[in-house]
Amino acid sequence: MAPGRELNVDPTSWIFPIQVLLGTVRHGEVEACSISKVPDKLRKPNKDAYVPQVVSIGPYHKGSQNDLLMMEQPKWNYMLSLLGRSLFQAEQEGKIKDGPSTVKECGETILEIEYIVRASYGGNALSEPHELAKLMLLDGFFLLEFIHRLHEYKESLKAGENGEYDDDPVFESLDKVLSVLSDLLLLENQVPFIVLKKLYRKLFPVPVPVEQDHRVATLAMEALGYPSVVPTSGAAHLLHLVYLSIVNQEDRKKTRRANKELKRCATRLRARGVTIRPGGRSNMNQFGDIFNFEINFDKGVLEIPQLRIKKSTEVTWRNMIAWEQSRIVTSCKLTSYALFFQGLICCTHDIELLERLGIIVNESGKRNEDLLKMFQTLSEGVDQMDWSYSDVCGKLNSDTGTRSLTKWPIVTWHQCRRIIAIIVYYWKNWYSILIKEHIPTVWKLIGVLAAVALLGLTIAQTYYSAKSSN
Repeated sequence: MAPGRELNVDPTSWIFPIQVLLGTVRHGEVEACSISKVPDKLRKPNKDAYVPQVVSIGPYHKGSQNDLLMMEQPKWNYMLSLLGRSLFQAEQEGKIKDGPSTVKECGETILEIEYIVRASYGGNALSEPHELAKLMLLDGFFLLEFIHRLHEYKESLKAGENGEYDDDPVFESLDKVLSVLSDLLLLENQVPFIVLKKLYRKLFPVPVPVEQDHRVATLAMEALGYPSVVPTSGAAHLLHLVYLSIVNQEDRKKTRRANKELKRCATRLRARGVTIRPGGRSNMNQFGDIFNFEINFDKGVLEIPQLRIKKSTEVTWRNMIAWEQSRIVTSCKLTSYALFFQGLICCTHDIELLERLGIIVNESGKRNEDLLKMFQTLSEGVDQMDWSYSDVCGKLNSDTGTRSLTKWPIVTWHQCRRIIAIIVYYWKNWYSILIKEHIPTVWKLIGVLAAVALLGLTIAQTYYSAKSSN
C-alpha cells in the first residue's frame, strides 16, 4: 500500500508532502528523492550531459524541447505493441484478456502508488494525480517495450540480420538506438523502478511476491549488456540498476571530502621510472559503458585497466557521478575514479601517452583537446569521494623513483608543451569571443580596424606634438 494511503492524511494539507517522504524512507522498493535535479555546480562544465536529446522520460523534461516531442507518438505505438505481447501470452495460456481492461488495471495500479512516485521525485512532480499516472503509464510502457525490442534487436544482429522494425524511428539505425540508450541513463530522465515492476506484473502476471520478481531487472541487464545484479531488487530506477551492475556495492568504502589525490601526471610518473601498463581490458559492451576500477601499483609498476571512451561515456559517467553525489549512503567509486584520471592527465601529452600504452581507447571521435577537457571537469563541483585510490596515490606521490639527469628533459619538454597548450587554449577562446561578439559582420570588422587605426594616429600625433613643443 502507498505511504500516503497508510498515513490516511489529507492530500491538500501542507504537511502531506513531508508525511509522504517519511513513508518511503524505509521502503524496501523505493528511495525517496532518488530522481532529483542535478545541482548547478555539477551541471556547469557540460549542461547538455544532463538533458535528453531524443526522448524524455518522467516529468522533468516533458515538452521542454521541440525535438523531444517527436518521440511522443512512437511512445503510444510502443504501448500498443506491449499490450499485444501481453494479450498474446494470455491467449497462449488460455486466459481471456482484453486491451482496454488491461490498460485500466495498469492505470489503477499506478494510482495506488502515486504517493510513492511523488516521493521518488522528492515532491517535485507537481502534476495532478491522474496526469502523473498517465505519464508514468505511457513512459513505463515505452521503457518496457524498448527493453524487449532491444533484446530482440541484439539477437537479430547476432544472426546477421539488420534488426529493423517497420515504422520504428528508434531502431532505424544503431546510432539512434545508442542515442536513446544514452538518454535513458540520465539522472533527471527516469521513472521509479517500482513503476516498471508493477506494470510488468499486471501485463505478465506470475505467482511470486513482488519482492522476489526480478524479471524486469534481469531483462534490462541482458538487453543493455551489463552483468546481472544480485540481488536484483532495490534499484530506484534504470540508472541506479546499471550503477549497481558496474559498482560492487559489497566493496563500499567510507566517503570523505573530495580532493585530487594524485599529484603527478602520467608523463611525470614515467620520468621518475614508473612503468605504466594496461592492467586488463574492460569488458566489451556495444550498448553501454563498463568501467574496470582495479588500479594497482606495486614494485614500480602502475597497472590501469583499459578505458574505452565511446560517444556515451562522458554522459553516462557524469550522470553516475551526479547519482553518487546525491546519495549519502552510496559509495563514490566513479567520483574517485574520475579524480584519479584528473590527476593522471594534465595535458594532451598525457592522453597521447596513455593512448600509445593502450590504457585509453578513444572510440568517441573526440579530439584529444576535448578529452582533456572532459577529464579535467568530470569531477568539478563534487563534494564527496571514497578511499578507493588513496593508497595507490600515496605511493605514487611519495618521493621515490629514478632521479637521473636523462629524465629532466622529459619533464621540461612536458612542462613547455603544457604551457603552450594553455596559451593556445586561451588564445582560441579570446579569438572566438572577439569574432562572435565584437566582429560578427564585415562592417563591424571595418569599424574595429578603423578604430584601431584612429587610435594609432592619435597616439602618433600626441607623440610628435609633444616632441615638437620641446
